[in-house]
Amino acid sequence: MKPEPIILAWLVGFNLRAAVLAVPPVLPQLRADLHLSFSLAGALISLPILCMGAAAIPGALLSNRVGARSVVGAATLVVGLAALARLLPPEQLAVFLGTLALGLAIAVAQPAAAVVIREWYPRTLQRASTIYALGINAGGIAGATATVYLLSLFGWRGTFIIWALPAIVIALLWMSAAPEVHALEDEPHSLSVLIRDRGVWRAAGLFGGQSLAYFTTVGWIPFLLRPYGQVYLSIVLLTLGGAVLAGTAVLAMTTRHLAVSPRFYIISGSLVLAGAAGLSFGLRAWALVLAALIGLGAGLTFAGVMAMPPILARSNAQVAGYAGLMLTAGYFVAFFGPLIGGFLLDQTGIVAAPFWLVVGAGAVIAAMGLTLVRREAASFADR
Repeated sequence: MKPEPIILAWLVGFNLRAAVLAVPPVLPQLRADLHLSFSLAGALISLPILCMGAAAIPGALLSNRVGARSVVGAATLVVGLAALARLLPPEQLAVFLGTLALGLAIAVAQPAAAVVIREWYPRTLQRASTIYALGINAGGIAGATATVYLLSLFGWRGTFIIWALPAIVIALLWMSAAPEVHALEDEPHSLSVLIRDRGVWRAAGLFGGQSLAYFTTVGWIPFLLRPYGQVYLSIVLLTLGGAVLAGTAVLAMTTRHLAVSPRFYIISGSLVLAGAAGLSFGLRAWALVLAALIGLGAGLTFAGVMAMPPILARSNAQVAGYAGLMLTAGYFVAFFGPLIGGFLLDQTGIVAAPFWLVVGAGAVIAAMGLTLVRREAASFADR
C-alpha cells in the first residue's frame, strides 16, 4: 500500500532541513576539533543557505525540463549522500564540500516541490503547502534538538551519519511511490516576466527576513547559552522549534486568507523583533520565552511565504520560477546572518552580537508586510 502523496511531501520536507540544522548544536565541538575560527564556524551555517539561494533558479529550470517528481527524488538522495560525505578525509575540507553539496541539493528540490504541491492539490494549496512546510520545520526541530542528546552518545561525527540515513531512505520511497506529475513545457521567457513582478520580490523580502532570523538564532544560540549547559540549551532549542511548528500549524488549520494578509506579517515580524531584542541584550534567563517569540514569528512568516508561489503564480509552468526567484533572493539575504554574526562576535567579543541582526530581520518582515497589495489577496481568493 502506497502512502498518501502529502505524507511523502511531508517526509521530503523533513529531510530538507534535518541534516542542515543538526549542525548548530554540535558546532562548538566541531569548531574545537577542526580548529576553526568563529567566522569559519558561522560559514558552515551560512554556506548551505547561500547554496539554497544560488541553485534555486537552476533547480526551477531543471524541474520544468526534466520533471518535478524526478528532481525531488534525486535531490533528496543527494542530500543524504552529501551529509555522509562531510566525514571523508581530509575532514576540514570535506565538511565544507559536503555542506556545499547538501545545500545545492536542497536548493534544487525546493522549487520542484512547489510544482508537485500545485499539481497534486490544486484546490487546497494553502493547506497542502503548509503541511509540506510543517515537514520542513519538523525536520529542523528534530535536527536541532535531538542532536543535543545524540552528541553525547555518538559524537558530532556520529550525528552526521544518523541524519544522513533517513534522507536516503525517503528518497528511495519517493522514487517508488510518489504519483506522477504532468510534464511542464519549458518557458524561456517566464523568468523575465516574473522578475518584473513586484509580488515575487515582496515574497523574497519576507522569506529572506524569516530565514535570516531563524538561521542566525539557531546558529548562535548554542554559544549564547553555553554557560547554562546542554540540558537548558536543548530545552530552548525545543521551544524554538516547537514555536516554529505552532506558527506553521496556524495556516494548516485555517481556511482564512492569511498567506497574503498584511496584518499577518506585521504581527509575525513584531514577534521576531521582540524576541530578538531580548536576546540581543543577553537576557539568557528569559531565553525560553524569547526563543518562543522568534520561533512563532518565523514559523508564521515561513508558512505564509512558502504558500505564495503555488498560490500566486499565474500558471503551473511559472510555479517553479516564482519559487526559484523567491528562494534565490531570500536565501541570499539569509546567508549573511550567521556569517556576519560570527564576524560581529569575533570583532566585539559580545556573544549576543549576532542577535542584533535578528532584530533588523523582524523589522524587515513587518515592513514588507505593509507592502502587500490587494492584487495578491484577490489572486488567492480566485483559487
